[in-house]
Amino acid sequence: MNQRPRLLDRLRHVRKRQVATWAALGYVALLGAATFVGADITLRSKTRWVKGTFVPVGRRGNSVYLPASPETLSRGVIGIVPLRPNRGHAILGSAKMAGTLVRREVQEERGVLPNGALAWVSTFVYNGTPAQLGVEYENTAISTPLGDMPAWHIPPVSGERDAIVIVVHGHGGQRSQALRMLPALRRTGAGSLFVTFRNAFGAPRSGNGYHTLGDEEAEDVLAALEWAKEAGYRRAVLYGFSMGGNIVLSVLRPKHEPFPLPVLGVMLDCPVLDWRATIRWQGRRYGLPPFVARHVATFVQYVVTRRSGQDFDAVDQIRAAPGFRVPILLWHGTRDRTIPVGQADALAAARPDLVEYHRVEGAKHIRCWNIDPAGYDAALEGFMARVLG
Repeated sequence: MNQRPRLLDRLRHVRKRQVATWAALGYVALLGAATFVGADITLRSKTRWVKGTFVPVGRRGNSVYLPASPETLSRGVIGIVPLRPNRGHAILGSAKMAGTLVRREVQEERGVLPNGALAWVSTFVYNGTPAQLGVEYENTAISTPLGDMPAWHIPPVSGERDAIVIVVHGHGGQRSQALRMLPALRRTGAGSLFVTFRNAFGAPRSGNGYHTLGDEEAEDVLAALEWAKEAGYRRAVLYGFSMGGNIVLSVLRPKHEPFPLPVLGVMLDCPVLDWRATIRWQGRRYGLPPFVARHVATFVQYVVTRRSGQDFDAVDQIRAAPGFRVPILLWHGTRDRTIPVGQADALAAARPDLVEYHRVEGAKHIRCWNIDPAGYDAALEGFMARVLG
């Protein structure tokens, strides 16, 4: 009966200095854990599978019914691939609720999407190779000092090798994430080369296995340009997603000139333009208070630099913007929780003479195409027509 009063008496007599000490130790532990997790995510990222979810499919005519989930409720179109023994692929239109289920209409279909199937659904739409779109392609490899980087080569429809688009995925991404844009790329008349880079899944590993956030990865894109030159192409456009956007902008640095092929333009989808700001943003994204997020970001940058020798100035594309000399087509979504849209705003404001900016309302990270596929494709095709003349 007297234990509770005694406990309260003890708590009242705990010294404020002791409380402050334990609070400080807790804060240091939180900073340490967040710092090392953040640094490891920044430096390493290998993902084999394209992000999506598996769901049972209900189908009635052209309508598909899916359980409600973040992926099935996403704005805009999504893709769906039934698991074996079924073979097929479909693009589904915008979501509408039908009781507790999500109803979407089939817009395009290859093969069979049967009622009762278990299927993969994703805002990335595709999870395979260009063959999933019925497009012929070549598996090839880009020779680099670290080894051969796997790539897909999609020759021009006409067969004439003039211009080529080098397509670069992002941090932890896969080449198939850009297959949504392949039909529009083919309509431009250019060939396409979907590449990867060092330390990504399926690619050779550098000495320490760490990303350099766009700096050294640019050398792998330069090797792709050399491959394209040897394959008979005469000019190129670079196309980067997320960290791939930073990589292709890093290619434009004067230290890399002259390029193996003339680079006529750059297309960027939700690019990382300032890694310092991105690391700070990630802290806020995961619920850290602003002052804690600032401290964590500072320590993450320190640990990344100590472990890998990372030069954050070398991949600061906002600072490099005055030196850009080629046209840039830029998309960024206002609901991007991975890379803040403010970075794209800053690039567009810094170089209005070069940047054609599409600020897509409601789009998540590298999901601008899904919100308005026709508008996205029209912007891409129009830009390519202008830079290729």
